[in-house]
Amino acid sequence: MAVKRGYTRPLMVAIPTILSLVGFVLAMIALFAGSGSQQQSMEQYHIIAINMSTFGHDLVPTASSSGSQPTATNGDGFGWDDIQDGLDDIEGQIADELNGIANDIADQLSRELGISQWYSIHVTTACEGNFAPNATSPGAWYNTTNCTAQSAGVQFNLTDILQKEISAGPLNINAANIPIPDSIQQTIDYVNKFLLATFILFVLGAGFSGLSFLSCIITLTLRREVIGRGAILVNMVLAALAALSLAAGAAIATAISKRGASEINDQGAEYGISAVEGTQFMIISWVAFAVMFVTLAFWTVSCCMPRRQFGPTAYREKSPRTSTDSNRGLLGIFRRRH
Repeated sequence: MAVKRGYTRPLMVAIPTILSLVGFVLAMIALFAGSGSQQQSMEQYHIIAINMSTFGHDLVPTASSSGSQPTATNGDGFGWDDIQDGLDDIEGQIADELNGIANDIADQLSRELGISQWYSIHVTTACEGNFAPNATSPGAWYNTTNCTAQSAGVQFNLTDILQKEISAGPLNINAANIPIPDSIQQTIDYVNKFLLATFILFVLGAGFSGLSFLSCIITLTLRREVIGRGAILVNMVLAALAALSLAAGAAIATAISKRGASEINDQGAEYGISAVEGTQFMIISWVAFAVMFVTLAFWTVSCCMPRRQFGPTAYREKSPRTSTDSNRGLLGIFRRRH
């Protein structure tokens, strides 16, 4: 009688086990970055970040925009042209120095206004803070000062936050006098609309990835003759659901990140407001999908390949008894009776 043979070798199951664990960890990072005790270290995994460090530059007048240029006088051959050229050079140097001072003041204006230099949107939280060591330093990093509580489908309102912080700032400025274009908040509202869907998809992706990992662990503990098409189908379905959820979540997050950053940069340039895409968030999101897709491919190939034995001695067909075996059995019975 032919015996049932396994579909894949148990040691090979370690591959999808590790991949499922990686997918689960990356999905959890994408889901909970910017919250809890990991606010500082996980800030770079935002969907979009809004740079306010140059906000208000137009409120500080520069030397080039104030006053009028002196008019030249006609010289009578006594070197007035040379004197005028020298005065123009001195005036240009003074203007450059004044402009530099004005730019330095403007760089500190966000702090004087009482607002943060950046605001970021994550899947479950919104954070704010300042650049360290400063906004103009190469390689400046995000120094988080505050994050909202975790919420499914967090709604971030930049206009309200700026108005509250400016009103409570040290300069006692009426927030209504600060130009904050409505089009920027409308773009943020567009991002907000998709945060709940992104949250749900990453929750599903993390959940199915975790179940896939547990299923792989169970498969590793099964006896080799038990691992058949049913066990492989269960693993294949879990991997497929995880890959599908993560792919949809990553696609939505990528779309809103790119579109949101592009529109904010277009609409906020003259106000000193800019935005950057969440590049690192997109990387871990697509990598999470990729590892679960490879896991799905592994189980699909395992299910479709011809059945193989686990080893050269695994579950061989039982050979019929020989006459010698029968004689030995009878002889043993006779000896036990006598």
